[in-house]
Amino acid sequence: MLSEPKIVAFLCNWCSYAGADLAGVSRIRYPPNIRIIRVMCSGRVDPAFIFRAFETGADGVLVGGCHIGDCHYVSGNLKAEKRMENTKKLLKLLGLGQERLRLEWISASEGGKFAQVVTEFTETIRKMGPNPLKAEANVNNPIDVEAVVSEALKKTNVQYCLECGKCSGSCPVSRVDNTFSPRRIVEKFLLGFEDRVISGKDLWTCLSCYQCSERCPSDVRFPEFVRACRSTAPRDMLEETCAHRGIPMTLSRIMINPKIRQNRMGWLPEGAQISKRGDLLYFVGCLPYFDILFEDFNLELTKIPQSVVKILNKVGIKPAMLPNEKCCGHDLLWTGDLENFEKLAKINIANIKATGAKRVVTSCPECYRTIKKDYAEFVGELDFEVLHMSELLSELVDKDELKFEVDPERKVVYHDSCRLGRQMGVYEPPRKVIGSLPGTQLVEMERNRENALCCGVNAWLSCNKYHKEIQMDRLKEAKATGADLLVTTCPKCQIHWKCVTSEKLPINPDEITMEMRDLSVLVAEAMNLA
Repeated sequence: MLSEPKIVAFLCNWCSYAGADLAGVSRIRYPPNIRIIRVMCSGRVDPAFIFRAFETGADGVLVGGCHIGDCHYVSGNLKAEKRMENTKKLLKLLGLGQERLRLEWISASEGGKFAQVVTEFTETIRKMGPNPLKAEANVNNPIDVEAVVSEALKKTNVQYCLECGKCSGSCPVSRVDNTFSPRRIVEKFLLGFEDRVISGKDLWTCLSCYQCSERCPSDVRFPEFVRACRSTAPRDMLEETCAHRGIPMTLSRIMINPKIRQNRMGWLPEGAQISKRGDLLYFVGCLPYFDILFEDFNLELTKIPQSVVKILNKVGIKPAMLPNEKCCGHDLLWTGDLENFEKLAKINIANIKATGAKRVVTSCPECYRTIKKDYAEFVGELDFEVLHMSELLSELVDKDELKFEVDPERKVVYHDSCRLGRQMGVYEPPRKVIGSLPGTQLVEMERNRENALCCGVNAWLSCNKYHKEIQMDRLKEAKATGADLLVTTCPKCQIHWKCVTSEKLPINPDEITMEMRDLSVLVAEAMNLA
């Protein structure tokens, strides 16, 4: 026997909720499948609420608001309209189906319309069938905090801390927020006051940029210690500090479900040649999702995989790709969700092996580090090579296989992302590629390579005023070089910088606003492929 659809409805207090009330007192019949949540405005319905509803088993979500022009808060429903449009795009990309979300304008006097909408929507969801995410309730096994902390102290050399203070002196967060100190955090753990740190905000403030580890004389790996301790922290602390309401992590968890079949290949350029199997696999990452999540920034991040495929095709490579590719799990790992990270790691490794790939190429430094280093640590050694696209481009430069047709005179500055540079030691390949471009002069920021300043955010955590100050500091440094273009190999760096330049700033925006470009896009443009 099929179960009845379960529908969650977020209804505006001033109109749709009153319309539902009118339907009730007027005894207008409608299906009992709906569970109503009253909100002050449809504009307050965050997409995170909707994904949370689906993640916990709702078959459909209805959002009701005031008619356009009648919003109690003037323009809240216009905000809701834009949000729901993008949320539907994400649902389509995930393969859940955009029809599972419905937005309706229902006034306080339209009890009949409310009943009609609920009846129609219930029938639509019934025809679609149950939400594929429905599963048995997740039972969280209790975590032995003392055991986790004790193991982390040993594995990351924290117990060998000399209290020299180099970590705090090197930390980009400590420079702008004197209440944060890696050394003091270590002291608290060593003195047995770990509960104060685990229940506080400092655990979520660390950027995991590895600047402290780079300079520590005792080889203390503080970011990895923090990562382990985050797995023991209350989840409500994560929700309080996580930017974008944790939607990227929610999407990652949803992808684990074996019933999910994504529609994520729509970005492929016309005429692109890809295969299901091959020696080289291109791992795209979450770029198709970022283009929707950060649509207002107009970064067009799917130009990155488009450029990669065009370049590979041009040099005679037909890359294998995964139509149902999952998130690498980087953000889950660094926010302490080790269980779901390991699930994603095992799924991705199995899917990659099924293609017969001997080499895996990524555009994202986080995917690169996660697959190459963290998968090996948590799941086991890999039997395929992992490259960042900058390394593959460097190989192609050495073989003289990249033919450049565009020769613009320009000065560019390159930013070393933390994951690719300090953590994985990839410094020269991007510079070699930039140096090979005709008419392009590479200049350096004062802090570069292992001394490069972080872009300011990691794993969507703690995007507060201090992190924004770090972002502005890095952009000022890039601007000071006199470069025409800021080149990165990390899509998230672009997102974070665009975010800070899109807000009201305490400085003149001209001091930090720069044109940005991913290295692969830059190369594709020089090859006249863009």
